[in-house]
Amino acid sequence: MKIGRILQIVFLIFFMSITSCNEKYPEDKSVDFEQKVFDEIFLEAVDSTLIDMRTYTGFQYTDKQRDSIKKDTLNRVVAFSIVNNKVPIDILTKIPKKYNTINDSIWNFNLEKYRSPKYIFKNASELTLDRELIEWQKKYTKFSGALSFSKIYFDKQRQNGIFEAGYYCGSKCGVGFVVYIKKIKSNWKVIKIERSWIS
Repeated sequence: MKIGRILQIVFLIFFMSITSCNEKYPEDKSVDFEQKVFDEIFLEAVDSTLIDMRTYTGFQYTDKQRDSIKKDTLNRVVAFSIVNNKVPIDILTKIPKKYNTINDSIWNFNLEKYRSPKYIFKNASELTLDRELIEWQKKYTKFSGALSFSKIYFDKQRQNGIFEAGYYCGSKCGVGFVVYIKKIKSNWKVIKIERSWIS
């Protein structure tokens, strides 16, 4: 009789542990968790941090041409650094202590996942990222610049996270952002963007 009761308790604890787990994101330290979060917020993060270098550095355009470019929002080419690295030390010091990486793995973004009418993502290693991005501008008339995202630093509950986004448009042209994300009703959302550096 005692064994039957013990088995019932063990089964109950096992059942509760399975049903209480977050099915959408397993609470482990795998790269898979971080990638799934990025899958949810990737395009929103790009929308929030990408600047079109054609208008940002468009001194060669007239006001009319610049307005036309601003309205041309489809098929913008973005050189994306597919390697997911840690935040640079100078930015890391600004991140609140409650946030940490969940693993030390460096992994690559799969740009095929993020197809969109707005953007054509190209691996940044496709062409030289020279000082003024000349090769990119020659090959792609709608080239908007280069972008990179760091690893996500999560709070302990994995309900909030932050990462660094870097935009590059030339030797003296770039902007960095700290991107704040939050899990709201089972979905990750970008909730705030702060500029962290400018060149």
